Amino acid sequence: MDNTEGFPYQTLPGSKVTSAKDDEVGNLVRALKWEDKFFDQEDGLVAVFDFDYEQIAAFRKSVGCVTMLFPPMLIFGTLFACYPCFYRQQVDWDVYSQHVAITRDGIKYVKDRRKTGCGLSCTDRGKSSKTVPFDKLTDCDVTEPAGATCCCIDNVLSVVTVDTASSGGGGGEGGPRHELSLAGLKEPQKFKRLVWAMKRASSKGENQALVPPPSFAAPIQSAMDRGLSNEETNSILRDIRSELIEMNANMKSMKSLESRVV
Repeated sequence: MDNTEGFPYQTLPGSKVTSAKDDEVGNLVRALKWEDKFFDQEDGLVAVFDFDYEQIAAFRKSVGCVTMLFPPMLIFGTLFACYPCFYRQQVDWDVYSQHVAITRDGIKYVKDRRKTGCGLSCTDRGKSSKTVPFDKLTDCDVTEPAGATCCCIDNVLSVVTVDTASSGGGGGEGGPRHELSLAGLKEPQKFKRLVWAMKRASSKGENQALVPPPSFAAPIQSAMDRGLSNEETNSILRDIRSELIEMNANMKSMKSLESRVV
């Protein structure tokens, strides 16, 4: 999908509206292209990031074939889940079921309904999804591929890890625990930059919401205290009225932009 023209996204609701040229998120998204159509009907969609399905599947199949050379694994796999016979299909079913997108609400990762085991309908696994809100995000980083798996298979997949306060990236017996771990994105660095830009935009929106509305009682009270004439007081009121009209127009403009996003 070419996103260089007609990009509707401006800023998050509640944040300061900026022109498209000055919008950091808009500039990043306009430079993106994607092929995954899974999220075409998603509300609040900002951008979709493609997985390199072929590379992911090829890597996992290579690792699996080497692993199955060990006798214990071969015996176990033969007895359970038709492992050797359906392994390559199992990898494809699992790999091609995953999708990830950036929405106004956060990072959305979906694993669609897919076959497992021997491919019978009774072993199908249902669709699942997970959204990581930007305000809960504490870290998003990319680990570039290096070294080899099983001493002979080059690691070729970049891994994007996403952490929140609850995950913390802390290590345990199974290694670091992340909120999300995305292996094999075609553009991991662009994903990381957009995630942080969305978090900054979200933070700006929260800060804007904390700013109280301007009060016009002070200038009126000041005019009364100073004993100004009716004409001078009326002039102050006309200025206040003009500012209110301008603020009302700006609010309508912001609502119009938000409705386009929705």
